[in-house]
Amino acid sequence: MNLQDAYYEQRFEVEFLRAKGDAFQSLFERLMGLAYKADFMPCRPWGNQGDRKNDGFLKSERRLFQVYAPNQMDAAKAKAKITEDFAGAREHWGKHFDAWTFVHNATDGLPPHVQELLLDFEAANPGIQLQPWSQEELRLIFRKLTADDKASWFGPSLTDATRIKLGFGDLKVVLERIAALPAPPMTDVKDVPSGKIEANALSEAVARLLKEGMIKSPLVAEFLAQWHDETLGERLAEAFKAEYRRLRGSDGPNRIFAALQSWVGGDHRGTPEHELAVLAVIAYYFERCDIFEEPRRAAR
Repeated sequence: MNLQDAYYEQRFEVEFLRAKGDAFQSLFERLMGLAYKADFMPCRPWGNQGDRKNDGFLKSERRLFQVYAPNQMDAAKAKAKITEDFAGAREHWGKHFDAWTFVHNATDGLPPHVQELLLDFEAANPGIQLQPWSQEELRLIFRKLTADDKASWFGPSLTDATRIKLGFGDLKVVLERIAALPAPPMTDVKDVPSGKIEANALSEAVARLLKEGMIKSPLVAEFLAQWHDETLGERLAEAFKAEYRRLRGSDGPNRIFAALQSWVGGDHRGTPEHELAVLAVIAYYFERCDIFEEPRRAAR
């Protein structure tokens, strides 16, 4: 995966994990609109008629979509949603579709009762294919977008030129922001073990960005060595450890990585140079083993 693709795919993954309810439906419509252009027909509610159980239609595949993205997936509510929406879709759009797709945001899979319901409905309705789509299916569609489409969505990407341009000024902004946070107590520093990226099950895109940051992480070490306050590096290390401990256990590794990006760089994404500075700083403390887990054989 090249740097641009990794950058945009990770940005898409963050948006997928963050979006709920109407925001998730907007994300889905934007993705499908960019990928399929006029072949995809979004459907907006119309007065008291609503959307007639249609959250989008892919004309070439005769595929009707229903989108469901609650804050937390509940099996009973999901079954009720599917039952109501599929019945409504058949009533209003039955002659137009051969595939009915339930798009959801449960990254750890659907509950067995929901899967059983989808299979039961498919068996009871010959000629209609029922499919659940989630992060992986939408990721594959995202990969079909052109570079211009991705840039129109997420702005300019990191490039090799960004790496060349990155300087102390970009790092200074990022490091000073973290340094302003309350300081946690000091602990030991460990050497980086091999296989750490793999041991943390980071996605391909995140691994690519982390490795890109590692290329520039020596610049972080050089910056800290020259900074007037010689305790800055260790104070930042403790801040990283504390933030990682706070995040660990509540989220998967990719979500933690995204949360660290926001923590380091701020909620509003910056220029490519700012983005790469954030990656370089995260990679520096990743290599020091201040954040993320070590491979089991290297843990000590």
